[in-house]
Amino acid sequence: MRPWSPTVTDTLFVTDLDGTLLTPDVTLSAHTREILRTLLAAGLPLTVATARTSFSVMPILEGLPFRLPLILQNGAVLHDPVTNTIADAAVIGEDAFRSVLRLYDEMGFNGFVFCVPEHTLTCCYTALTTPHMERYYAERRVKYDKPFCQVQSLTELSDRHPVYLSLNAPKQRLDPMYAALQAVEGISLAYYRDVYEPEIWYLEISAPEASKYHGIRKLRAMTCAKHVTGFGDNHNDFPLFAACDTKIAVGNAAEELKQRADCVIGCNTEDAVAEYLLCAWKQKGEER
Repeated sequence: MRPWSPTVTDTLFVTDLDGTLLTPDVTLSAHTREILRTLLAAGLPLTVATARTSFSVMPILEGLPFRLPLILQNGAVLHDPVTNTIADAAVIGEDAFRSVLRLYDEMGFNGFVFCVPEHTLTCCYTALTTPHMERYYAERRVKYDKPFCQVQSLTELSDRHPVYLSLNAPKQRLDPMYAALQAVEGISLAYYRDVYEPEIWYLEISAPEASKYHGIRKLRAMTCAKHVTGFGDNHNDFPLFAACDTKIAVGNAAEELKQRADCVIGCNTEDAVAEYLLCAWKQKGEER
């Protein structure tokens, strides 16, 4: 793993991607991209915290000089954008993993399981059994050339260092599974509405120490940051806010997140995060 010397003495900035920094067409606007390129080159201590994997994040951020680890898969993985390798991963314990799979069988669920054998991320599945799985597979395979691994049974993956399980379905379908999973020891859960398909919810399972909260705490220790400012829009950003000193919601954020925010800025369609960062960086320069 590449060593990080302490580089931040004041504020570390952390932003969610979908619904926050990205536009509704899942890209960075030209204006946001230009601002970020300039600020990152000048040394802005910025990273992202997202439910996405490195396979989709790295193409989205291509050409931008990020240097700090990226907090991916809701904190299950820290990814080094310089070497394009996993810097840290929180593995789900074998007992907890098998308990989750028993609930899958009992309640008729199937989904993707992300593993990190030999520190390389792999997306595993048995079959594409729902339209949502088919769409996810098709988009990631074609758009991001994401590597998938088909297995006979998800139980085969208990010794391949599973770090993240993902289900997506209508909320009424997922609610019973969410309730049952809360009784399983040794996991943490993220449960939130899809930004792009409002009728669909995501239920994501990882190790207890895998969350945006823990990812930010790790990064804060790595960088010796005195202050953390975070940007978010959705329910899976509650842990992000919990780890930040200043909590900023975009204008299109869920109302519950806005209620926890210190400030609400413009929408993701208005380059609001990039403009905030530009203003903060200019103000810091004036103080210097």
